Amino acid sequence: MITLPIFLATVYLSMAQPAVGSLRITPSRAALLGAAAMLLLFPSSPWPLVHSSVLILWRPLLTITGLMIVTLVARRAGLFDRLVGAVVRASGGDGRRLFAWLFVTGVLTGSIFTNDAAVLILTPMVCLLCRRSPGLQPAPYLFAVLNVANLVAALVISNPINLVVADYIGIPFVEYAAWMALPAAVAAASTYAVLRFYFRREIAASRLEPPPEPNAPRSPLLVPSLAVIGLIVPAAFLGPLIGLPLWLIMAGGAAVLLLLARRLAGIAPQAVVRDVAWDVLIFVAGIFIIVNGLRETGLAGMLAELMARLGGRELPSMIVSTGVVAAVSSALMNNHPTAYLMAMSLDHLTAVPAEQRVLAFAMLIGGDLGPKLLPIGSLAALLWFRILKDHGIQMPYGRYIRVGVPVTLVALLLALAVLAGEAAVVRLLAG
Repeated sequence: MITLPIFLATVYLSMAQPAVGSLRITPSRAALLGAAAMLLLFPSSPWPLVHSSVLILWRPLLTITGLMIVTLVARRAGLFDRLVGAVVRASGGDGRRLFAWLFVTGVLTGSIFTNDAAVLILTPMVCLLCRRSPGLQPAPYLFAVLNVANLVAALVISNPINLVVADYIGIPFVEYAAWMALPAAVAAASTYAVLRFYFRREIAASRLEPPPEPNAPRSPLLVPSLAVIGLIVPAAFLGPLIGLPLWLIMAGGAAVLLLLARRLAGIAPQAVVRDVAWDVLIFVAGIFIIVNGLRETGLAGMLAELMARLGGRELPSMIVSTGVVAAVSSALMNNHPTAYLMAMSLDHLTAVPAEQRVLAFAMLIGGDLGPKLLPIGSLAALLWFRILKDHGIQMPYGRYIRVGVPVTLVALLLALAVLAGEAAVVRLLAG
């Protein structure tokens, strides 16, 4: 009676972003207000709620912050500008090649630098390309960028919700990649195929003006930043073998890049830290406190009961029902609160621990893909719409939904089927 209205009001304010006088209620402010209300009105003492939230969140938040710093330094080093230039030149002015290269680049960027980074880096580039090349149809390329930001994450670092949920459940980097690499590949391939078919006429009719030759000098920070980034990903895989936690690897890589940026390019560390998306971190922390309160007051148990009734007793049907519930819930109330609430609900399921971990992967597949069903589903989609508006491009919500529903349903069902197949193989090998 107390915590659920706080949760619903927070989700509404995060998505609607109303103005109160001259003050805009952003998602981070809505999460702060909701967390404050939860702590003030919580039926019992709020301090255990704060304590448990801090214990769960400090590692993934430090990991996310490190990833953001790595991305910011890479951008200042010119890595993404050169990557975009290479994509445009590789297309040779052909719309079909541009679509393919852009999609592949987005998948790689989103896997290493998080999905929000893919949107922030590639969406403005597409807007500028469309402005410079009147023969380029914008919709296929804009939707390609959006969809690569909401794919199944092959690596746990690809999406903030994966980091928080994996840390909460205790899924290490290597185990996550082993289970999710194949569903991610299938989701990416099916998304590409459906988008390519849906926009086949616009892609075939698109022509890109020849890009200007690059004349900017290479930053002295470019090669060192590439070297550090090239070490971070393998270190994340090897970390469990040598006793290095993921948060320490990411924080260490960020610290090294900050030192290199200052020494090689004269970039003050505080200038980079100031550009970190602190509002995203505040949103993640505030929403988690609210969802933690919901768990304490019984909503997580109710959600677990719903999933058990829908999925029955067989693991394949439980995988599908969990993934679908996560996808629909993410579309309706954003994937961050959905992922945290469903992760906590897994504690109430009667499944054995091994099955709970598989269901966690199913839930993350739904949380990664589901936001494409509706515009309010993820922060990446909200950023996408804001960037389009800043560049004077109007994208009706109706078109977003008409594209998002078929793309999402195909990718979701195929990825969940692959996960169910993996679980069957593991069970067969185990005995």
